[in-house]
Amino acid sequence: MENKIFQKMLKLESSHWWFVARRKIIQRAINNLDLPRNIRILDAGCGNGDNLSLLSTFGDLVAFEKNEYALKTAKSKKIGEIYKAELPDKLPNTVKTNFDLIVLLDVLEHIDDDSKSLTTVRKLMNNKGIILITVPAFQWLWSEHDVIHHHKRRYSKSELREKLDSSGFRIKYISYFNTLLFPFALVERIGQKIFSPSNPEILELPNNKINFLLEKIFSLEAIFMNKISLPFGLSLVAIAEKKNNV
Repeated sequence: MENKIFQKMLKLESSHWWFVARRKIIQRAINNLDLPRNIRILDAGCGNGDNLSLLSTFGDLVAFEKNEYALKTAKSKKIGEIYKAELPDKLPNTVKTNFDLIVLLDVLEHIDDDSKSLTTVRKLMNNKGIILITVPAFQWLWSEHDVIHHHKRRYSKSELREKLDSSGFRIKYISYFNTLLFPFALVERIGQKIFSPSNPEILELPNNKINFLLEKIFSLEAIFMNKISLPFGLSLVAIAEKKNNV
């Protein structure tokens, strides 16, 4: 993505309902894994580093990012070890292997060769390694938002499951999420395509009351993580373990 997108996101990541609620959902998902303390964690494609503080509470954190502006911003937080790198094959030797947990949080959809990237990630994990992925859902929801953020694709549950399986992972949990707000988002996306097809969709901070309400609604979905697979939503979350016989 361009610098201007990361600059825009930087202004929103601490307070926008989507970022705040997603962090709560990620936190619950990792808590429910019941991992040992002080694990080795890799944040692959950390962006501005808005998840570094959360992830560092679970163990020793390493992260990488390819965009120079975002990389500088992430490093300025002084959390963990941050490197310039890019999936699938532009990884420096400083990014070691043997990670217990690797997260790709809305990263995979930006990469041309997502299957090769998953295979690379698998090689960075130890034998009991876990991967946690979030991606946007449903190609038919494609909008100007995807274009602006340089997405290559959106995923269905079956597509993501197949890519993980063929890349050497065994699914532990997979579900749609951002489900409760899905009907409202669907109406908005359809309306945009009909009435404003040429207007760019820019993420903005709603007024305080609406932002608070949306964050509370989205955050409710944390209770489902690792337990109930939701049938639809704006995003997908998958948790998988490394197959050791591949």
